[in-house]
Amino acid sequence: MRRKTDRNISDIISTIIAYAVLSGPVIILVVMMAFSCFERVKGNISFHSPFEKKVYYTIDGEFYHESKDCPVLKNSDRVYSAYKKELNGKTPCEQCVGWN
Repeated sequence: MRRKTDRNISDIISTIIAYAVLSGPVIILVVMMAFSCFERVKGNISFHSPFEKKVYYTIDGEFYHESKDCPVLKNSDRVYSAYKKELNGKTPCEQCVGWN
């Protein structure tokens, strides 16, 4: 004859197994969805060196500027900031770099 505690332990174990069987696929599905979302977003993430400095630019301008106080930017309504490698096609401003 089984003791009462043995039956309770076996009930608890069977309950845990039932939850594991039922929730296992759900957990796996959630993990797969998380990885799927990460794969889609991963291409948009760019990592930068902590020493990399942001530069400034305007949407229509062909140059990027080392300083937000560059005289060329004074009359610009909107000035944006980004890292140099994100600005494909823009060249450095001659006044900021000191090429004058």
